[in-house]
Amino acid sequence: MCGIAGVIGNPLPSRRELERMRDVMAHRGPDDAGTWIGPGAALVHRRLAVIDPGPAGHQPMCSPDGRFVLAYNGELYNDAELRDELDGAWATTCDTETLLRWLAQRRPLARLRGMYALAFVDTRERTLTLARDPLGIKPLFWAHLPGRVAFASEIQALLAHPDLTPEPDPLGVSLYLSSVRTTMRRQTLFAGVHAVEPGEALTFSLDAPCRDPAVNRIEIEACNAEPTDEGLRDTIIESVHAHLRSDRALCAMLSGGLDSTIIVGSAREELHELLTYCAGADADEGDPDHAAAVARTFSTTHHTALLDEPTFGSLWLDTIDRTGLPLATPNEVAIRLIARTMKRDGQVVALSGEGADELFAGYEGPLSAASTCTDSPGRHELESNAWVPAEIKPLLLVGSLAKASEDESVIVELYESAFERAGGGPGPEARLRFQRAVNLPMLLQRLDSATMLESVEGRTPFADARVASAAAAIPIERLFDPSGSTPATRTKLALRAALRDRVPRGVLERTKASFPVPFERWMASGVAAARSSRVAQSIVQPALLAALLEDPQRHWNLAWPVLNLVLWAERWWGEGLAQANAASTLGTAESSRFV
Repeated sequence: MCGIAGVIGNPLPSRRELERMRDVMAHRGPDDAGTWIGPGAALVHRRLAVIDPGPAGHQPMCSPDGRFVLAYNGELYNDAELRDELDGAWATTCDTETLLRWLAQRRPLARLRGMYALAFVDTRERTLTLARDPLGIKPLFWAHLPGRVAFASEIQALLAHPDLTPEPDPLGVSLYLSSVRTTMRRQTLFAGVHAVEPGEALTFSLDAPCRDPAVNRIEIEACNAEPTDEGLRDTIIESVHAHLRSDRALCAMLSGGLDSTIIVGSAREELHELLTYCAGADADEGDPDHAAAVARTFSTTHHTALLDEPTFGSLWLDTIDRTGLPLATPNEVAIRLIARTMKRDGQVVALSGEGADELFAGYEGPLSAASTCTDSPGRHELESNAWVPAEIKPLLLVGSLAKASEDESVIVELYESAFERAGGGPGPEARLRFQRAVNLPMLLQRLDSATMLESVEGRTPFADARVASAAAAIPIERLFDPSGSTPATRTKLALRAALRDRVPRGVLERTKASFPVPFERWMASGVAAARSSRVAQSIVQPALLAALLEDPQRHWNLAWPVLNLVLWAERWWGEGLAQANAASTLGTAESSRFV
C-alpha cells in the first residue's frame, strides 16, 4: 500500500517541491520513497512494502525501454492470472511489474481485480492516465493549475504544491453538513480539487494538460447467472483467501458481527495462526465480549484496543490535522486506534468487513423507507438521512457559506445523478444500488484514511469485484424482506443463508451493532477546540454555536458535522477565513459543479 503524487505540464516543480508533496504522505509508505522526472511529467511515490518487499519493487517503476512509467497504490488479487496472459520473463514477484506490463500492452483495466489508484505515463504518446478501482477502495485527487495538472493520493499532498492555494468550496461544505461526505462523485471540500471517481480513468495530454481529460469508465463484469447459496459461499470464501497474499504480517479486524466473523472464519482455514483486533471502551462504557467469543470459536489471538474519552479526543483532532479533512463518522477514530495497536504488534496488513452491508442489504432503515418514496429518490435519500436539514443550514452558517447553502438544488442534482448512474428507479433495489455506488466509497475512504495514518494496509474481501458481481445478480427479495420478525430475518438474507453452516448461530441472529463505544458522549475535546477556535464564529452563527457547545450530546446530529467543520477550517485558514468569509471571497462552487 502506498501514496502517489505528481504533476504534468510546465514548469514542473523542483525536485525539492515534488518530494515535499511525496513526503507529506510518509505514513502511507514508510518503507521507501521514489521520484521520477521526465519532459513535462513527474511522478513521486511512497511505499509500504507488502509484496516482494525488497528493492525490486521500488516505484515509480519504468519499463525496460523507458517509455512507460507507473506509480501505483494498491494490490492485485488476480496477479498470477494476469501474469499467465503476459509473455516474457519477470524481474520481480511484485504486482507493480505485472500492472506496468499490463498497461503498456493496452490491456483492459476492467480485468484488474483488486484495489488501486494509479498514475501511468506514456512518454512516447505524451499522456498521463489516472485511474481508480470501480469500488473506490483507494483514493485519488487532482486539480488544474496554470498550464499544469497536479494529482495525489491525499488532498493534503496535493495542497502541498506551491502553486495550489487551499480554498473552501461552499458547495462541498454544504454537502458535508448534509451527508458528512467529504467527497461525492468529483465534488470535494476544496475549490478546484476533484476526486477521481470510483471506476474512472482520466487521460490527460502532457502537452496540453489544461484540456479536459478523456474519460473512460471501468465497469465490474456482470455475473452470468444468479448465484446459488453454495455459489455465493464459494465466491466469498475464495475472495477471503485471495486477500491473504502478503509477504508481511497479516491480521484481521473482528467486531463480533456477521461480516467480520465470516472473514475471520474463512481466513482461519488457510492460516496457521491469526491475530484479531477490535475496539472497545472501559468496562463501564461498553462490552466487547462478542468479538472475544468469536475469537475463541476460531482460536485466534485476540486483542481489544480500549478507547477512552481523552484518547478519542486527541485522535479525533490529530486525524483532522494530519489528513486535512473533517471526519465522516466517529468510527474512524476507533479504526485508527485498532490500526495503531496492530502496528505496535508488528502487523502490516489487516482484513476488514467493509462492503457487506452495501452489497448484501444490511441497512434496514433506508431500505424500508425506500418503499414509501414514489418521487425524486435522490431528494428522498438526501432529506431522510441529512445530518443538518436543508432549512437549517442557512440559519446555521455565516456569510458566503450561508448564501451558498440557500440553494439545495445542486446537491439534489448530485444525488439524483448518482441514482441515475446506479440504475435509477424507485424502491429498495434502487436504494441498494445507490448505497453500493455512493455510501460504500465513503466507508472505504474512512478505512483507508484511518489505517494508512498508522502505516497499515486495510483489505476488504467483501468489497471485491467478483463478490460485488455476484451480489448484483441476486434479486432484492433474496437480500431484504421488510416483513421479517427480526433483523436477522429482514437483512442480508442471502449472505446469512450462504454462510449459515460456517457462522455461530448467535452471530447469525444478532442485531447489527458497531463498536461498543459511546461516541456521542465524548465530545469534550472538540468542544474545547471549537471554543478556542479563531474561525468558529466566522463560519457558524454565534448563538447556534453556543447552543451546540453547551449540550453537544443532545444535538448530536448537528454538533458532530459542525464541530468537524470548525476544526477543519481552523486547520487550514485560521484567522484568514474570517476575513475571506466576511468579504464573500471564498472559492466558488462553479468549478465543482460537474455532475
